[in-house]
Amino acid sequence: MDIIKSAPLSPAFTGALLYSLTKAPDQVKQHALQHLGKYLSPKNITRTITALKWLFALGLTRNVHVFLSNLAQNNFRFRSERRNYDWPNEIAVVTGSSSGFGALISKGLADKGINVMCLDLAEEMPDDMKGNAKLHYYQCDVTNRETVLSVGEQIKREHGEASILINNAGVAYNHHTLDVSEKAIHRLFDVNIISHYWTLQAFLPDMIKNRKGHVVSLASMASFLSPPGLIPYCNTKAAVLSLHDGLQQETRVAYKCPEIKFTSVHPTYAATAMTASWRKELADAKATMLDPTDVANAVVKQVLSGKGAQLIMGAETSFLAGIRGWPHWLAQTIIHATDGQANMAQKGAERTGG
Repeated sequence: MDIIKSAPLSPAFTGALLYSLTKAPDQVKQHALQHLGKYLSPKNITRTITALKWLFALGLTRNVHVFLSNLAQNNFRFRSERRNYDWPNEIAVVTGSSSGFGALISKGLADKGINVMCLDLAEEMPDDMKGNAKLHYYQCDVTNRETVLSVGEQIKREHGEASILINNAGVAYNHHTLDVSEKAIHRLFDVNIISHYWTLQAFLPDMIKNRKGHVVSLASMASFLSPPGLIPYCNTKAAVLSLHDGLQQETRVAYKCPEIKFTSVHPTYAATAMTASWRKELADAKATMLDPTDVANAVVKQVLSGKGAQLIMGAETSFLAGIRGWPHWLAQTIIHATDGQANMAQKGAERTGG
């Protein structure tokens, strides 16, 4: 099904059809035109060829755009940094590792032979993660700077210097702006963005020293727009994206270390514990619901690639990533069209407001 959806903008597909109808040897071209003539009039065949030309051009333009964007995400360095990694000896740190994306990413990295330091508030890791020699658990409140720095030193003493940092820990509260409590605001910002500063201060210096590292930031499609009832949460995710973008520049310019890679991850709603209590309302609102395993697998694959990226998870909503650059009249038209969906999702989300 995905192949069928992507075919119209695949230059390989449209180019092959266009070639067979226009530039192929006469025998091939005549055979293709005769076959098409069984279904279309000569006028519609001409229109089809014109459409194929446009689709080929659009697909080629999209591919060039993706190539250049990926190149820019890696400081215009063509070569992957994968050659500098020895995966069985690499140390990855994953925050919020006891459930959801964090647990899946931790297990996925461990399955690839990477030593994973699992950080979470729980006293111990979940039973299904115990017994894996590649998973090592550290109870850690990532909102406390001194605790994070202390755990960072402990990890270095016991296992070595980290080369991979997955900033995954996150919470979500659902309130309208005038109703949100002081406690909820502080918790949201402490966990979702301020903790990133402490983990970066604990682990990024060694990456800079070793000229090798990859920082992954779990953001959200909420980085790009703020629906009613989720504004504080969206504020934190927009801050994650801003930090991610700035770090790539700062690491290259201030620390002269373009080898370090940065990846931001932007899923839509996913079937995790965070959305469990209002999943029916999301389904009624026809909201895109991702399989969390797909998100985790994408993160693991990106780390192993040795390249940085911006991972937009959820094809149906990927176009929203650029909404802040659209003309206001167009952006607001799209946002207004989703008011009903946002309202239905909010009704379910209010159950879990903290």
